[in-house]
Amino acid sequence: MSQLSMQENETKISAETIELRFVGPGIEPQKIPLRAVTDALSAIQDLASWRDSFEQAKVPQDKGLTLVDVRKGSAVYDCIAGCPGEAAINFQRVGLFLNEPDGDSLSDQIGTVLAPLKALSQIAKLLKCTLAVYVPGLRAEPFFKIESGIYERITERAFVSGETTIIGEVVRAGGATDVRCLLRVPGRTKLLYCDVVDEKLARRLGQCLYEPIVATGTARWLNRTWRLVTFKIADFTQPELGNVDEAISEIRGAGLAYWDEVSDPESLIRGSHE
Repeated sequence: MSQLSMQENETKISAETIELRFVGPGIEPQKIPLRAVTDALSAIQDLASWRDSFEQAKVPQDKGLTLVDVRKGSAVYDCIAGCPGEAAINFQRVGLFLNEPDGDSLSDQIGTVLAPLKALSQIAKLLKCTLAVYVPGLRAEPFFKIESGIYERITERAFVSGETTIIGEVVRAGGATDVRCLLRVPGRTKLLYCDVVDEKLARRLGQCLYEPIVATGTARWLNRTWRLVTFKIADFTQPELGNVDEAISEIRGAGLAYWDEVSDPESLIRGSHE
């Protein structure tokens, strides 16, 4: 089947059922840990709704999935999509990305798919199986498949890593399980989601909420656009702002005080352009 048009599909797709299939030797529903099932369905739901974990705490209720059936062969989980057309379009985008991870198909939105693909890849590794996503009412073949190690292969091709320094404002720091930090970085419309090397550093970051920092650490960029995707903070400092009164005094000394002696600044400025 040819690549689907993002604009045309919203009106053409009417299929509602999404199938998540666990395929592999000995795979049966009763043998799959409940945590693996819930994590996998959560990741598929994120991809179906195109949830940006940096901006959205959870999937909107009207775009969520509802589990309606579990079948053998090997283990098939049938779900109903709140927005089926949008889900199918987003699954197609994932499939295109998996076929060409260093291409341009998701250059501006790759952060949206990283966490779900990582979770699915880990589940495939744990269960020694393949996870496949189908929309039976639309086409017979899967939109994409996830196998063990696919996330690592994607990162090897799609990203370049290195040590760097960034400046940003701390918006959030901490975490119940993993220590993380959110930075507001100049030039970015979205907050930068960062890992932190340890809890001690996270506590220091938490003491600098809504303050600027200069962070050093390991960055990961998309190799074709050099878009910063992830950053792990190893350490940080705070810039010295200096004394405001002294700064104003220096500006006046550089010529600003001259305006105190001008009786009609507007005429002077207008005359300079005539």
